[in-house]
Amino acid sequence: MKVYVLCSYGDSLNDPSISTDYQKIYEKMEKSYKMVLEDVYQTEEEKEYTYISGYSARAVIHGVWLEWSITELDLTLPPQYDIRKIKQA
Repeated sequence: MKVYVLCSYGDSLNDPSISTDYQKIYEKMEKSYKMVLEDVYQTEEEKEYTYISGYSARAVIHGVWLEWSITELDLTLPPQYDIRKIKQA
């Protein structure tokens, strides 16, 4: 089973978000990224370092760097806890 962890940090680390659905985690990162940049003036240099891609994003605003990162983890559960193998009662 794959688990995706979204972490974001600027001057401190924010609480991570965890999901088994990559698309949901990406959308959360994208929403946060867009909100941070909404109605913000950036210099050309700051725009050069600002991006969003499949597993990470960065926004540079007034010299402050904000970053997001999605980590993909393989989670192996012991058979007795693997819900894919538990039969419906």
